Amino acid sequence: MQEEKKEGQKGETKQEPAVNKEAAEIVPEPAQEEKRELTTGEIIMEKDAKIAELTDKYLRALAEQENYRKRVAKDKEDFVKYSHSDAVNVFLPVLDNLDRAIASTDKNKDFNKFKNGIDMVIKQFEGVLKEQGVKEIPAHGIFDPHQHHVVHKEHVEGKKEGEILEVYQKGFMFDGKVIRTAMVKVAHNEPQKKEEHEHKNHDHN
Repeated sequence: MQEEKKEGQKGETKQEPAVNKEAAEIVPEPAQEEKRELTTGEIIMEKDAKIAELTDKYLRALAEQENYRKRVAKDKEDFVKYSHSDAVNVFLPVLDNLDRAIASTDKNKDFNKFKNGIDMVIKQFEGVLKEQGVKEIPAHGIFDPHQHHVVHKEHVEGKKEGEILEVYQKGFMFDGKVIRTAMVKVAHNEPQKKEEHEHKNHDHN
């Protein structure tokens, strides 16, 4: 019996060899793949691809810019056309009244009535021009070379040199800018001055 106990005690005291846990947890990392250097042909291919990409972007931007320029030009052209149509539209009532005045002569032979009707149409036309910023250039006093075009000169007693005597054609301004000068006749005192000069010479002699 004692021998069995001794054998049992010996079995209990028997220990297994210790295992190093830290060593067990260490797992060898996979070997990293070394980065392969590109060949000259591959480098050229990459650069060509990059150049092609940038060229495509540039061409797209260029095309967009050209389309934008054309669109702006078209919008401007449409705006001018639309503005012209508005300007024409405001004068149509004047044309309508002229047609009515002419048509009235077939029924009424009264010249004075016809003249009064034409005068009314002219006033209406001038009112439309004024609404559009068009004003008649004043044609009185001494002529202004920036606003008047002298087509005839005449010696008139009691008139100043360059004084407007008659208007052959009205002039107009648009928003302060001359769009047509007035054609006028002005006074010219050169003959009178010449006579005075000859008279003074005669007295001197």
